[in-house]
Amino acid sequence: MPTTRDLGARKPATARAVWPTLSPILIALGLVLAGPAAAQGQGEAPQAARTRAKAPTSPVQPIQIWDARIEGGDLRMSGSVGKSGVTVILDDDISVLSDRRGRFEFRLPYRPATCVAMVKAGENEREAVVANCAPEGPAGKAGEPGPAGPQGSAGLQGPPGAAGPKGEPGPKGEQGPKGETGPKGEAGLAGPPGAPGPKGDQGLKGEAGAKGERGPKGDPGPKGETAATVSAPFRVVRARACTDTGCALSCDAGEVLASATCQTGGAATLDGDTKASCAAGSSGMVGICARP
Repeated sequence: MPTTRDLGARKPATARAVWPTLSPILIALGLVLAGPAAAQGQGEAPQAARTRAKAPTSPVQPIQIWDARIEGGDLRMSGSVGKSGVTVILDDDISVLSDRRGRFEFRLPYRPATCVAMVKAGENEREAVVANCAPEGPAGKAGEPGPAGPQGSAGLQGPPGAAGPKGEPGPKGEQGPKGETGPKGEAGLAGPPGAPGPKGDQGLKGEAGAKGERGPKGDPGPKGETAATVSAPFRVVRARACTDTGCALSCDAGEVLASATCQTGGAATLDGDTKASCAAGSSGMVGICARP
């Protein structure tokens, strides 16, 4: 009877014989496959280090803009200048001061015409594009005039304006018609006597009249008035010497003092309508009495 072999009992021996043979091959294949990967891994670290060393750093802007947009009809812009108390100017017109942390903020009803705003801080400046903004287009054609509206109520009267410059004189007008003669004015006071005129030439000697017979002596008549009062409305009065206290003169009853002049020492002082005086030191005074 032939002997039956136990093939199952021999499989472990076969496996043990095969694995020692394949192990060196698998190890060599693993080293071949892992070599390029390891070499690539070792080379990537220096290359990444060189890349990081050569990467340029972005310069720090003196003026940083965080937000610039149109919202709710207002321009809202915020940023930083790095210092406190710096004047930040928007479009050379609107300015704010940075706070203690160097921050600034604009919030106002304003829209740049080109939607690009210019921000200045000291010697630094930069442009900022405003979001939610559309630049102004070209002006359109003028529309037709609308119908005239109703007339409004009169407004309050404004304050008077300042006086304008004086205009140039106009041309001389034609002479108007002669007006009617006005009423005769009242006579003014008589002026002081004028200076004596030059002495006139001596007249021709008249012929001697015939000698008349002497009549009888008449009775004495009543005392008459002075010739100056009867012949003329003016009478000259004088005070020829003044004392240390001055001098004075007066008119008679029914006369008024028309004028008075001190010879030296100043003007005469009037005392009512009939009297006048001169101060001490005057050499005399002259007055004119008038009868109304």
